[in-house]
Formats: sequence, C-alpha cells, structure tokens
Amino acid sequence: MRAPQATMVVNLDTTNPGHVIACCGLLELAHRQCPAVEGWFDGPRFLISIPGESEGNALSHLVNTLTRCQISGLSLTERDDRDRLEKESRQLKKQGSKLPPDQEQRRRDLGERARAGLIQIEEPFRLILDWWQAGDEDATPKTWAGLQELHKIARAAQDALAGATELALLLDYGCILRMPAEYCKAKADGQKAVEPFYFDARRFAHALDAGFSLDTQDAETIAHPAVELLCLVGLQRFRPAPALVRGTFDYWTWGHPLGALVAAPVFSGVSPIPGRQGYRFRLRFRDDQKRYKAFDFATPVGGE
Repeated sequence: MRAPQATMVVNLDTTNPGHVIACCGLLELAHRQCPAVEGWFDGPRFLISIPGESEGNALSHLVNTLTRCQISGLSLTERDDRDRLEKESRQLKKQGSKLPPDQEQRRRDLGERARAGLIQIEEPFRLILDWWQAGDEDATPKTWAGLQELHKIARAAQDALAGATELALLLDYGCILRMPAEYCKAKADGQKAVEPFYFDARRFAHALDAGFSLDTQDAETIAHPAVELLCLVGLQRFRPAPALVRGTFDYWTWGHPLGALVAAPVFSGVSPIPGRQGYRFRLRFRDDQKRYKAFDFATPVGGE
C-alpha cells in the first residue's frame, strides 16, 4: 500500500522521547483542525498527511496558529488575587499574624491551581491539558516539582516558538525561555529566564555534573520550545506505558500512516502492528533531593 503524500515533515531523533511525543503533539493539533490527517515515522523524520493538501505552508500555518492562540490557566483576575493574597500573607507573617482562614484557603487554592491546574489551548484547537492530574504518579511521566507554574512555562515556550524559522528542524530550534508578559510586574521581568519542563532529553544535567543546580541558580541555558510545548500537548493522548522498573517508560513508533485516535494505543504498546519499534526511557532526577526530573534518552527494546 502506497503511503499518502506528506504535507508536513519534521526531523527528529527517535531515541529522544521528547522528540517523539512532540511529534505526537503535532499530530494531535493537526487532528484538531482536520480529523482525517495521518502521521507516521520514517527513519529520522515524522510525516503528516492532510487530505487534499500538498506539501507547502501547512506546517508554517499550524505553528503560527499555535504561537498566536490563547493558552489559559488562571484568569487575570485570579492571578491578581493570588499576588495580592501572597503579598498580604508575607506582610502579616513579618508581624507575627496570618490571613483570615477564608483568605488563607483562597491563597492556597489559587497557588495549587497555578501549579497543577489544567491548561486550556483555546481556539481553534480547543484542547484541555490535565494529564498530570492522573491518580497514580508512577504511571505519569511528570518532571516538575510542586513550586513550578505550568501555565507560565507553557506560555514562555509559546512565545519562544515564534522565533523558529526552519520548520523542518523545528525540534532543534533552541533559545532561552523568557518570562511571559502577563507574569511581568516590572519592565526588567521580561528578561528573566523560565525553566522548561525538561521533556527534551538533551536538556538533562544533574547538579553534580554541572557543579551547581540550574533550578536554584537562575542559570540561563538553552531550551527547545517546540519540544517542550508540543510534548505537553502530546502527552494528553499519547501516554508512554510504565515499564517494570519504577520510573521507566516504554513507547512505540510506527511506520504506516495512522490517525491520532489509532496511533495513540500503538504509541503506548496497547495495539501491536507490523512495522512498529519499541523504546524504553527513564526519568532521571536533576537534584539530590529528588524533586525535579528529566526525560533521559531511550534505548530500543524490540520491534515488529
């Protein structure tokens, strides 16, 4: 059977789980705009076919749409309310006092929602992201700790993604993620670096290797915004399967055109098909307190 003509082509490293899941995220977004799209892996390339379209501006259009759509978490009013309550709480603490119980509960609830609440990718994708709220944390490849604000990281990656130009190398575009405008309280805040999710296996660095913790030293290091944002999207439907060893996961690539609904169980190993290739990776701790994790590179584990 002859494969359809590719409309989008992205280079990747299939041993980098962030790359593979980001490609799944790209397929998910394309599916949201046209449910008939199909995607498949061809060596170091991921291809997407959109019926009725030829290779041209489709990938550019999708990326531009993603960089311009609204990504929402807490509303502006909720962020202002949280900032106000946090400021009042600090001031009262210095005076040996506390917020009233109802306001303290509101402060805690808003903080929890900012860190772990769902993220909405608005029109035209209409996608809700909340996969990290699954009950069994061992079955979820979550890399961040409780103090990191997910919406802020997603927005920083979205802003940075606008700088990508050579879209076949989209997953290799690197830059420093900067503070999104809605989180800036002063003009200089826009130059503050934002730590990524660490979905890209190239990003991993343990404190013992670097000589210090990147998370506590405000170090400015290169991230890959397409990998970070698209992987966050991809994990909503395309979930790697927990392996026998805790903290390790399996995923599978496929060599035949599949739609998002069919490809997801193939990716997680539920639906074995000819031409698939399995990989296994682990989450590696980034500090000695085991608070932060990162995706490691994968090794092949079998194929059909």
